Amino acid sequence: MSEENTKPDEQAEPQEWELDEAEEALQFPDIAEEEAGEADPLADAIAERDELADKLKRMMADYQNFGRRAEQNVVAAKQQKLIEIAKQLIPVLDHFDSALGLDPEKTSAADLIKGVTIVRDELMRTLTGFGVQRLDVETGEAFDPNLHEALMRQPDTDIESNHVTAQLQPGYVLNDVTIRPAKVSIAE
Repeated sequence: MSEENTKPDEQAEPQEWELDEAEEALQFPDIAEEEAGEADPLADAIAERDELADKLKRMMADYQNFGRRAEQNVVAAKQQKLIEIAKQLIPVLDHFDSALGLDPEKTSAADLIKGVTIVRDELMRTLTGFGVQRLDVETGEAFDPNLHEALMRQPDTDIESNHVTAQLQPGYVLNDVTIRPAKVSIAE
């Protein structure tokens, strides 16, 4: 064997095929570098799906929060309206308390009736302020089941059948909605 082959420590000159492989490695980037630079359609679709799912979750949470706030606003508005009604009715209660505190031996029946009339009128003004109207029915008026409640039928030769012969209790309406129909007697 020659001396050249027996010297393992010495650096041998690279072969021509080794130089060609080195040049190719420099010309073509690594596969990992290629994948990082190119867009993967599946990965993009998955990322878009995840983003849309996240947006949907946030929108659903916003919608639920909106619904909850709307419900709370309705409850608060009802509460505020009840407070307004109570504030308007409290003075009427004060008048009743004053009347109940009178000495019956020093108060005449006429004074008592006068006081009750004043309290009733104040209560009616308060209700009218909220849109409540009293519904009084005239004798001979045609019976309307939307406005009247027939409590009895009675024979009457002067009044046409199914017409009011007498009002037994007035009715009340609120903005054209019947709260309580007028209680009436009608002709047979």
